[in-house]
Amino acid sequence: MKRFHYSFILLSLIGILFSSCYKDKGNYDLRPMDQLSTKGPEFNQDNFVFSQLDSLKINPEVTFTGDSTHLEFSWKLIPQQARVGDTTIKKISSLKNLLYVVRVPIGLYTVLLEVKDVKTDIIRSRTYGLNVKAKASQGFLVLNDKEGGVQDIDVILDNTKPEVFWGAFSANNTISLREATGMSMIQSAANPSGLLYIFRKSGGYTLLPSFGFLQDVKAWFFDAQSTYAPTLIYQDFFGANNYMINNGSVHTTTLITPPLLFGYRASGDYKATKSLIMSANVFVYDDLHHRFLKFNKSAGKMQSIIKNPADAFDVEDIGNKSCLLFDHNMASTVSPGAANFNSLKPLAYCKDNQTGKTFVYKFGFYKSLASYCESVKEVTAPGFSMATAYVNASNNPLTYYASENKIYAYDFTNDVARVVYTFDQTNVSIDQLMTNGTQFFAVVNSKSGNSGAVFFFKIDPTGSFNGGTYFSKYEKFGKIREVKYKYNTLNPAIPWK
Repeated sequence: MKRFHYSFILLSLIGILFSSCYKDKGNYDLRPMDQLSTKGPEFNQDNFVFSQLDSLKINPEVTFTGDSTHLEFSWKLIPQQARVGDTTIKKISSLKNLLYVVRVPIGLYTVLLEVKDVKTDIIRSRTYGLNVKAKASQGFLVLNDKEGGVQDIDVILDNTKPEVFWGAFSANNTISLREATGMSMIQSAANPSGLLYIFRKSGGYTLLPSFGFLQDVKAWFFDAQSTYAPTLIYQDFFGANNYMINNGSVHTTTLITPPLLFGYRASGDYKATKSLIMSANVFVYDDLHHRFLKFNKSAGKMQSIIKNPADAFDVEDIGNKSCLLFDHNMASTVSPGAANFNSLKPLAYCKDNQTGKTFVYKFGFYKSLASYCESVKEVTAPGFSMATAYVNASNNPLTYYASENKIYAYDFTNDVARVVYTFDQTNVSIDQLMTNGTQFFAVVNSKSGNSGAVFFFKIDPTGSFNGGTYFSKYEKFGKIREVKYKYNTLNPAIPWK
């Protein structure tokens, strides 16, 4: 009897429970959740192929049944080899439509879009492939100081157009560039892609053609150096002759495959400063003993230049002088040979450290093509001894020099100088001059601030500048340390435009 009573009570409770649930039907919001989805092309590493500095635009297909103001967008750029948490992963936008100027090293990337419904925390994503190509395959490399004590390499892509690739070094490296003093772009038939060598006060870097870091200065030498202070690297067109001056010492290598590895110091008691390199012939000015020397590559040592009866000055001792310029009056790509020895005249300008007077030393070639000391005479051109930059013309018997805010053309045969251009600004320093025979550029830095500019001129047959003025000008650089031209790796023989 009791068992029946308990069963009846249990059934009654279950009935009440179901009845309550039935009566509550409709008291809850069962509206379907807002639908969020993205559409687009299937991932492919070449979904987008862009050069550095180009603008990447992506307008994604996003479908959402709710209020679009509740959506959050996040675009990230992920290098191919990156892992979760890497600092190389960058958030590049929080807008729906992406507009991004590509300022990253060349390589393969994934562009990740994440769309979040903030009400439900539901996230939908889509990925796109990005292949970043090098932008500055050819152009004028401008090494200059930036704010905060760092430096960068900006590239004037074409000196007839306004576009500049700002930050070629910083865009392709995670390290900061500091204390750089100069650079050399080395390209040859053995290495048409080329390598860029950066000289620093106490070190240096080798960069790939894309400006990415390759190696440190210690990798340049077969043996460890007591001081790393490189000032020059040279390689001829065929790659057979390679030279370096490091801390006043000459090094060479016979290897033609990059990157170059230089051997032991050329023996001798000397300190090489200015040098004249013509393929297999290397002449240097020894600032230690104030003399000119010749490097004997096969012997691996510095040797005296052969004296000849016709010598006009003592090549072993020119007095207490500093060398301002050691070059020749033909294009730097011209190598000496029997056909051009009469016209190829190595020139050295040296300044007396006591009197301040400057002299031009001209070398010629004696019997059996041996060098001899052809002539020496004082330079009386205005401001020459105090000039801030010098360069020899490559198709005229002229030396251009910069004094105050003027550029002069000096005729060393007749000891006559003329002004070829005067800058409007007076508070400037003209710190570099360069010419390829048809064009000419000048680096002009402000004396009172961290700013520099590059001016380009066209040269007429007399050595003057066409129209008496420049044809293009590039500003907004920091103080410029040096400008070098980088050839297109696909066509290294093309000169400046």
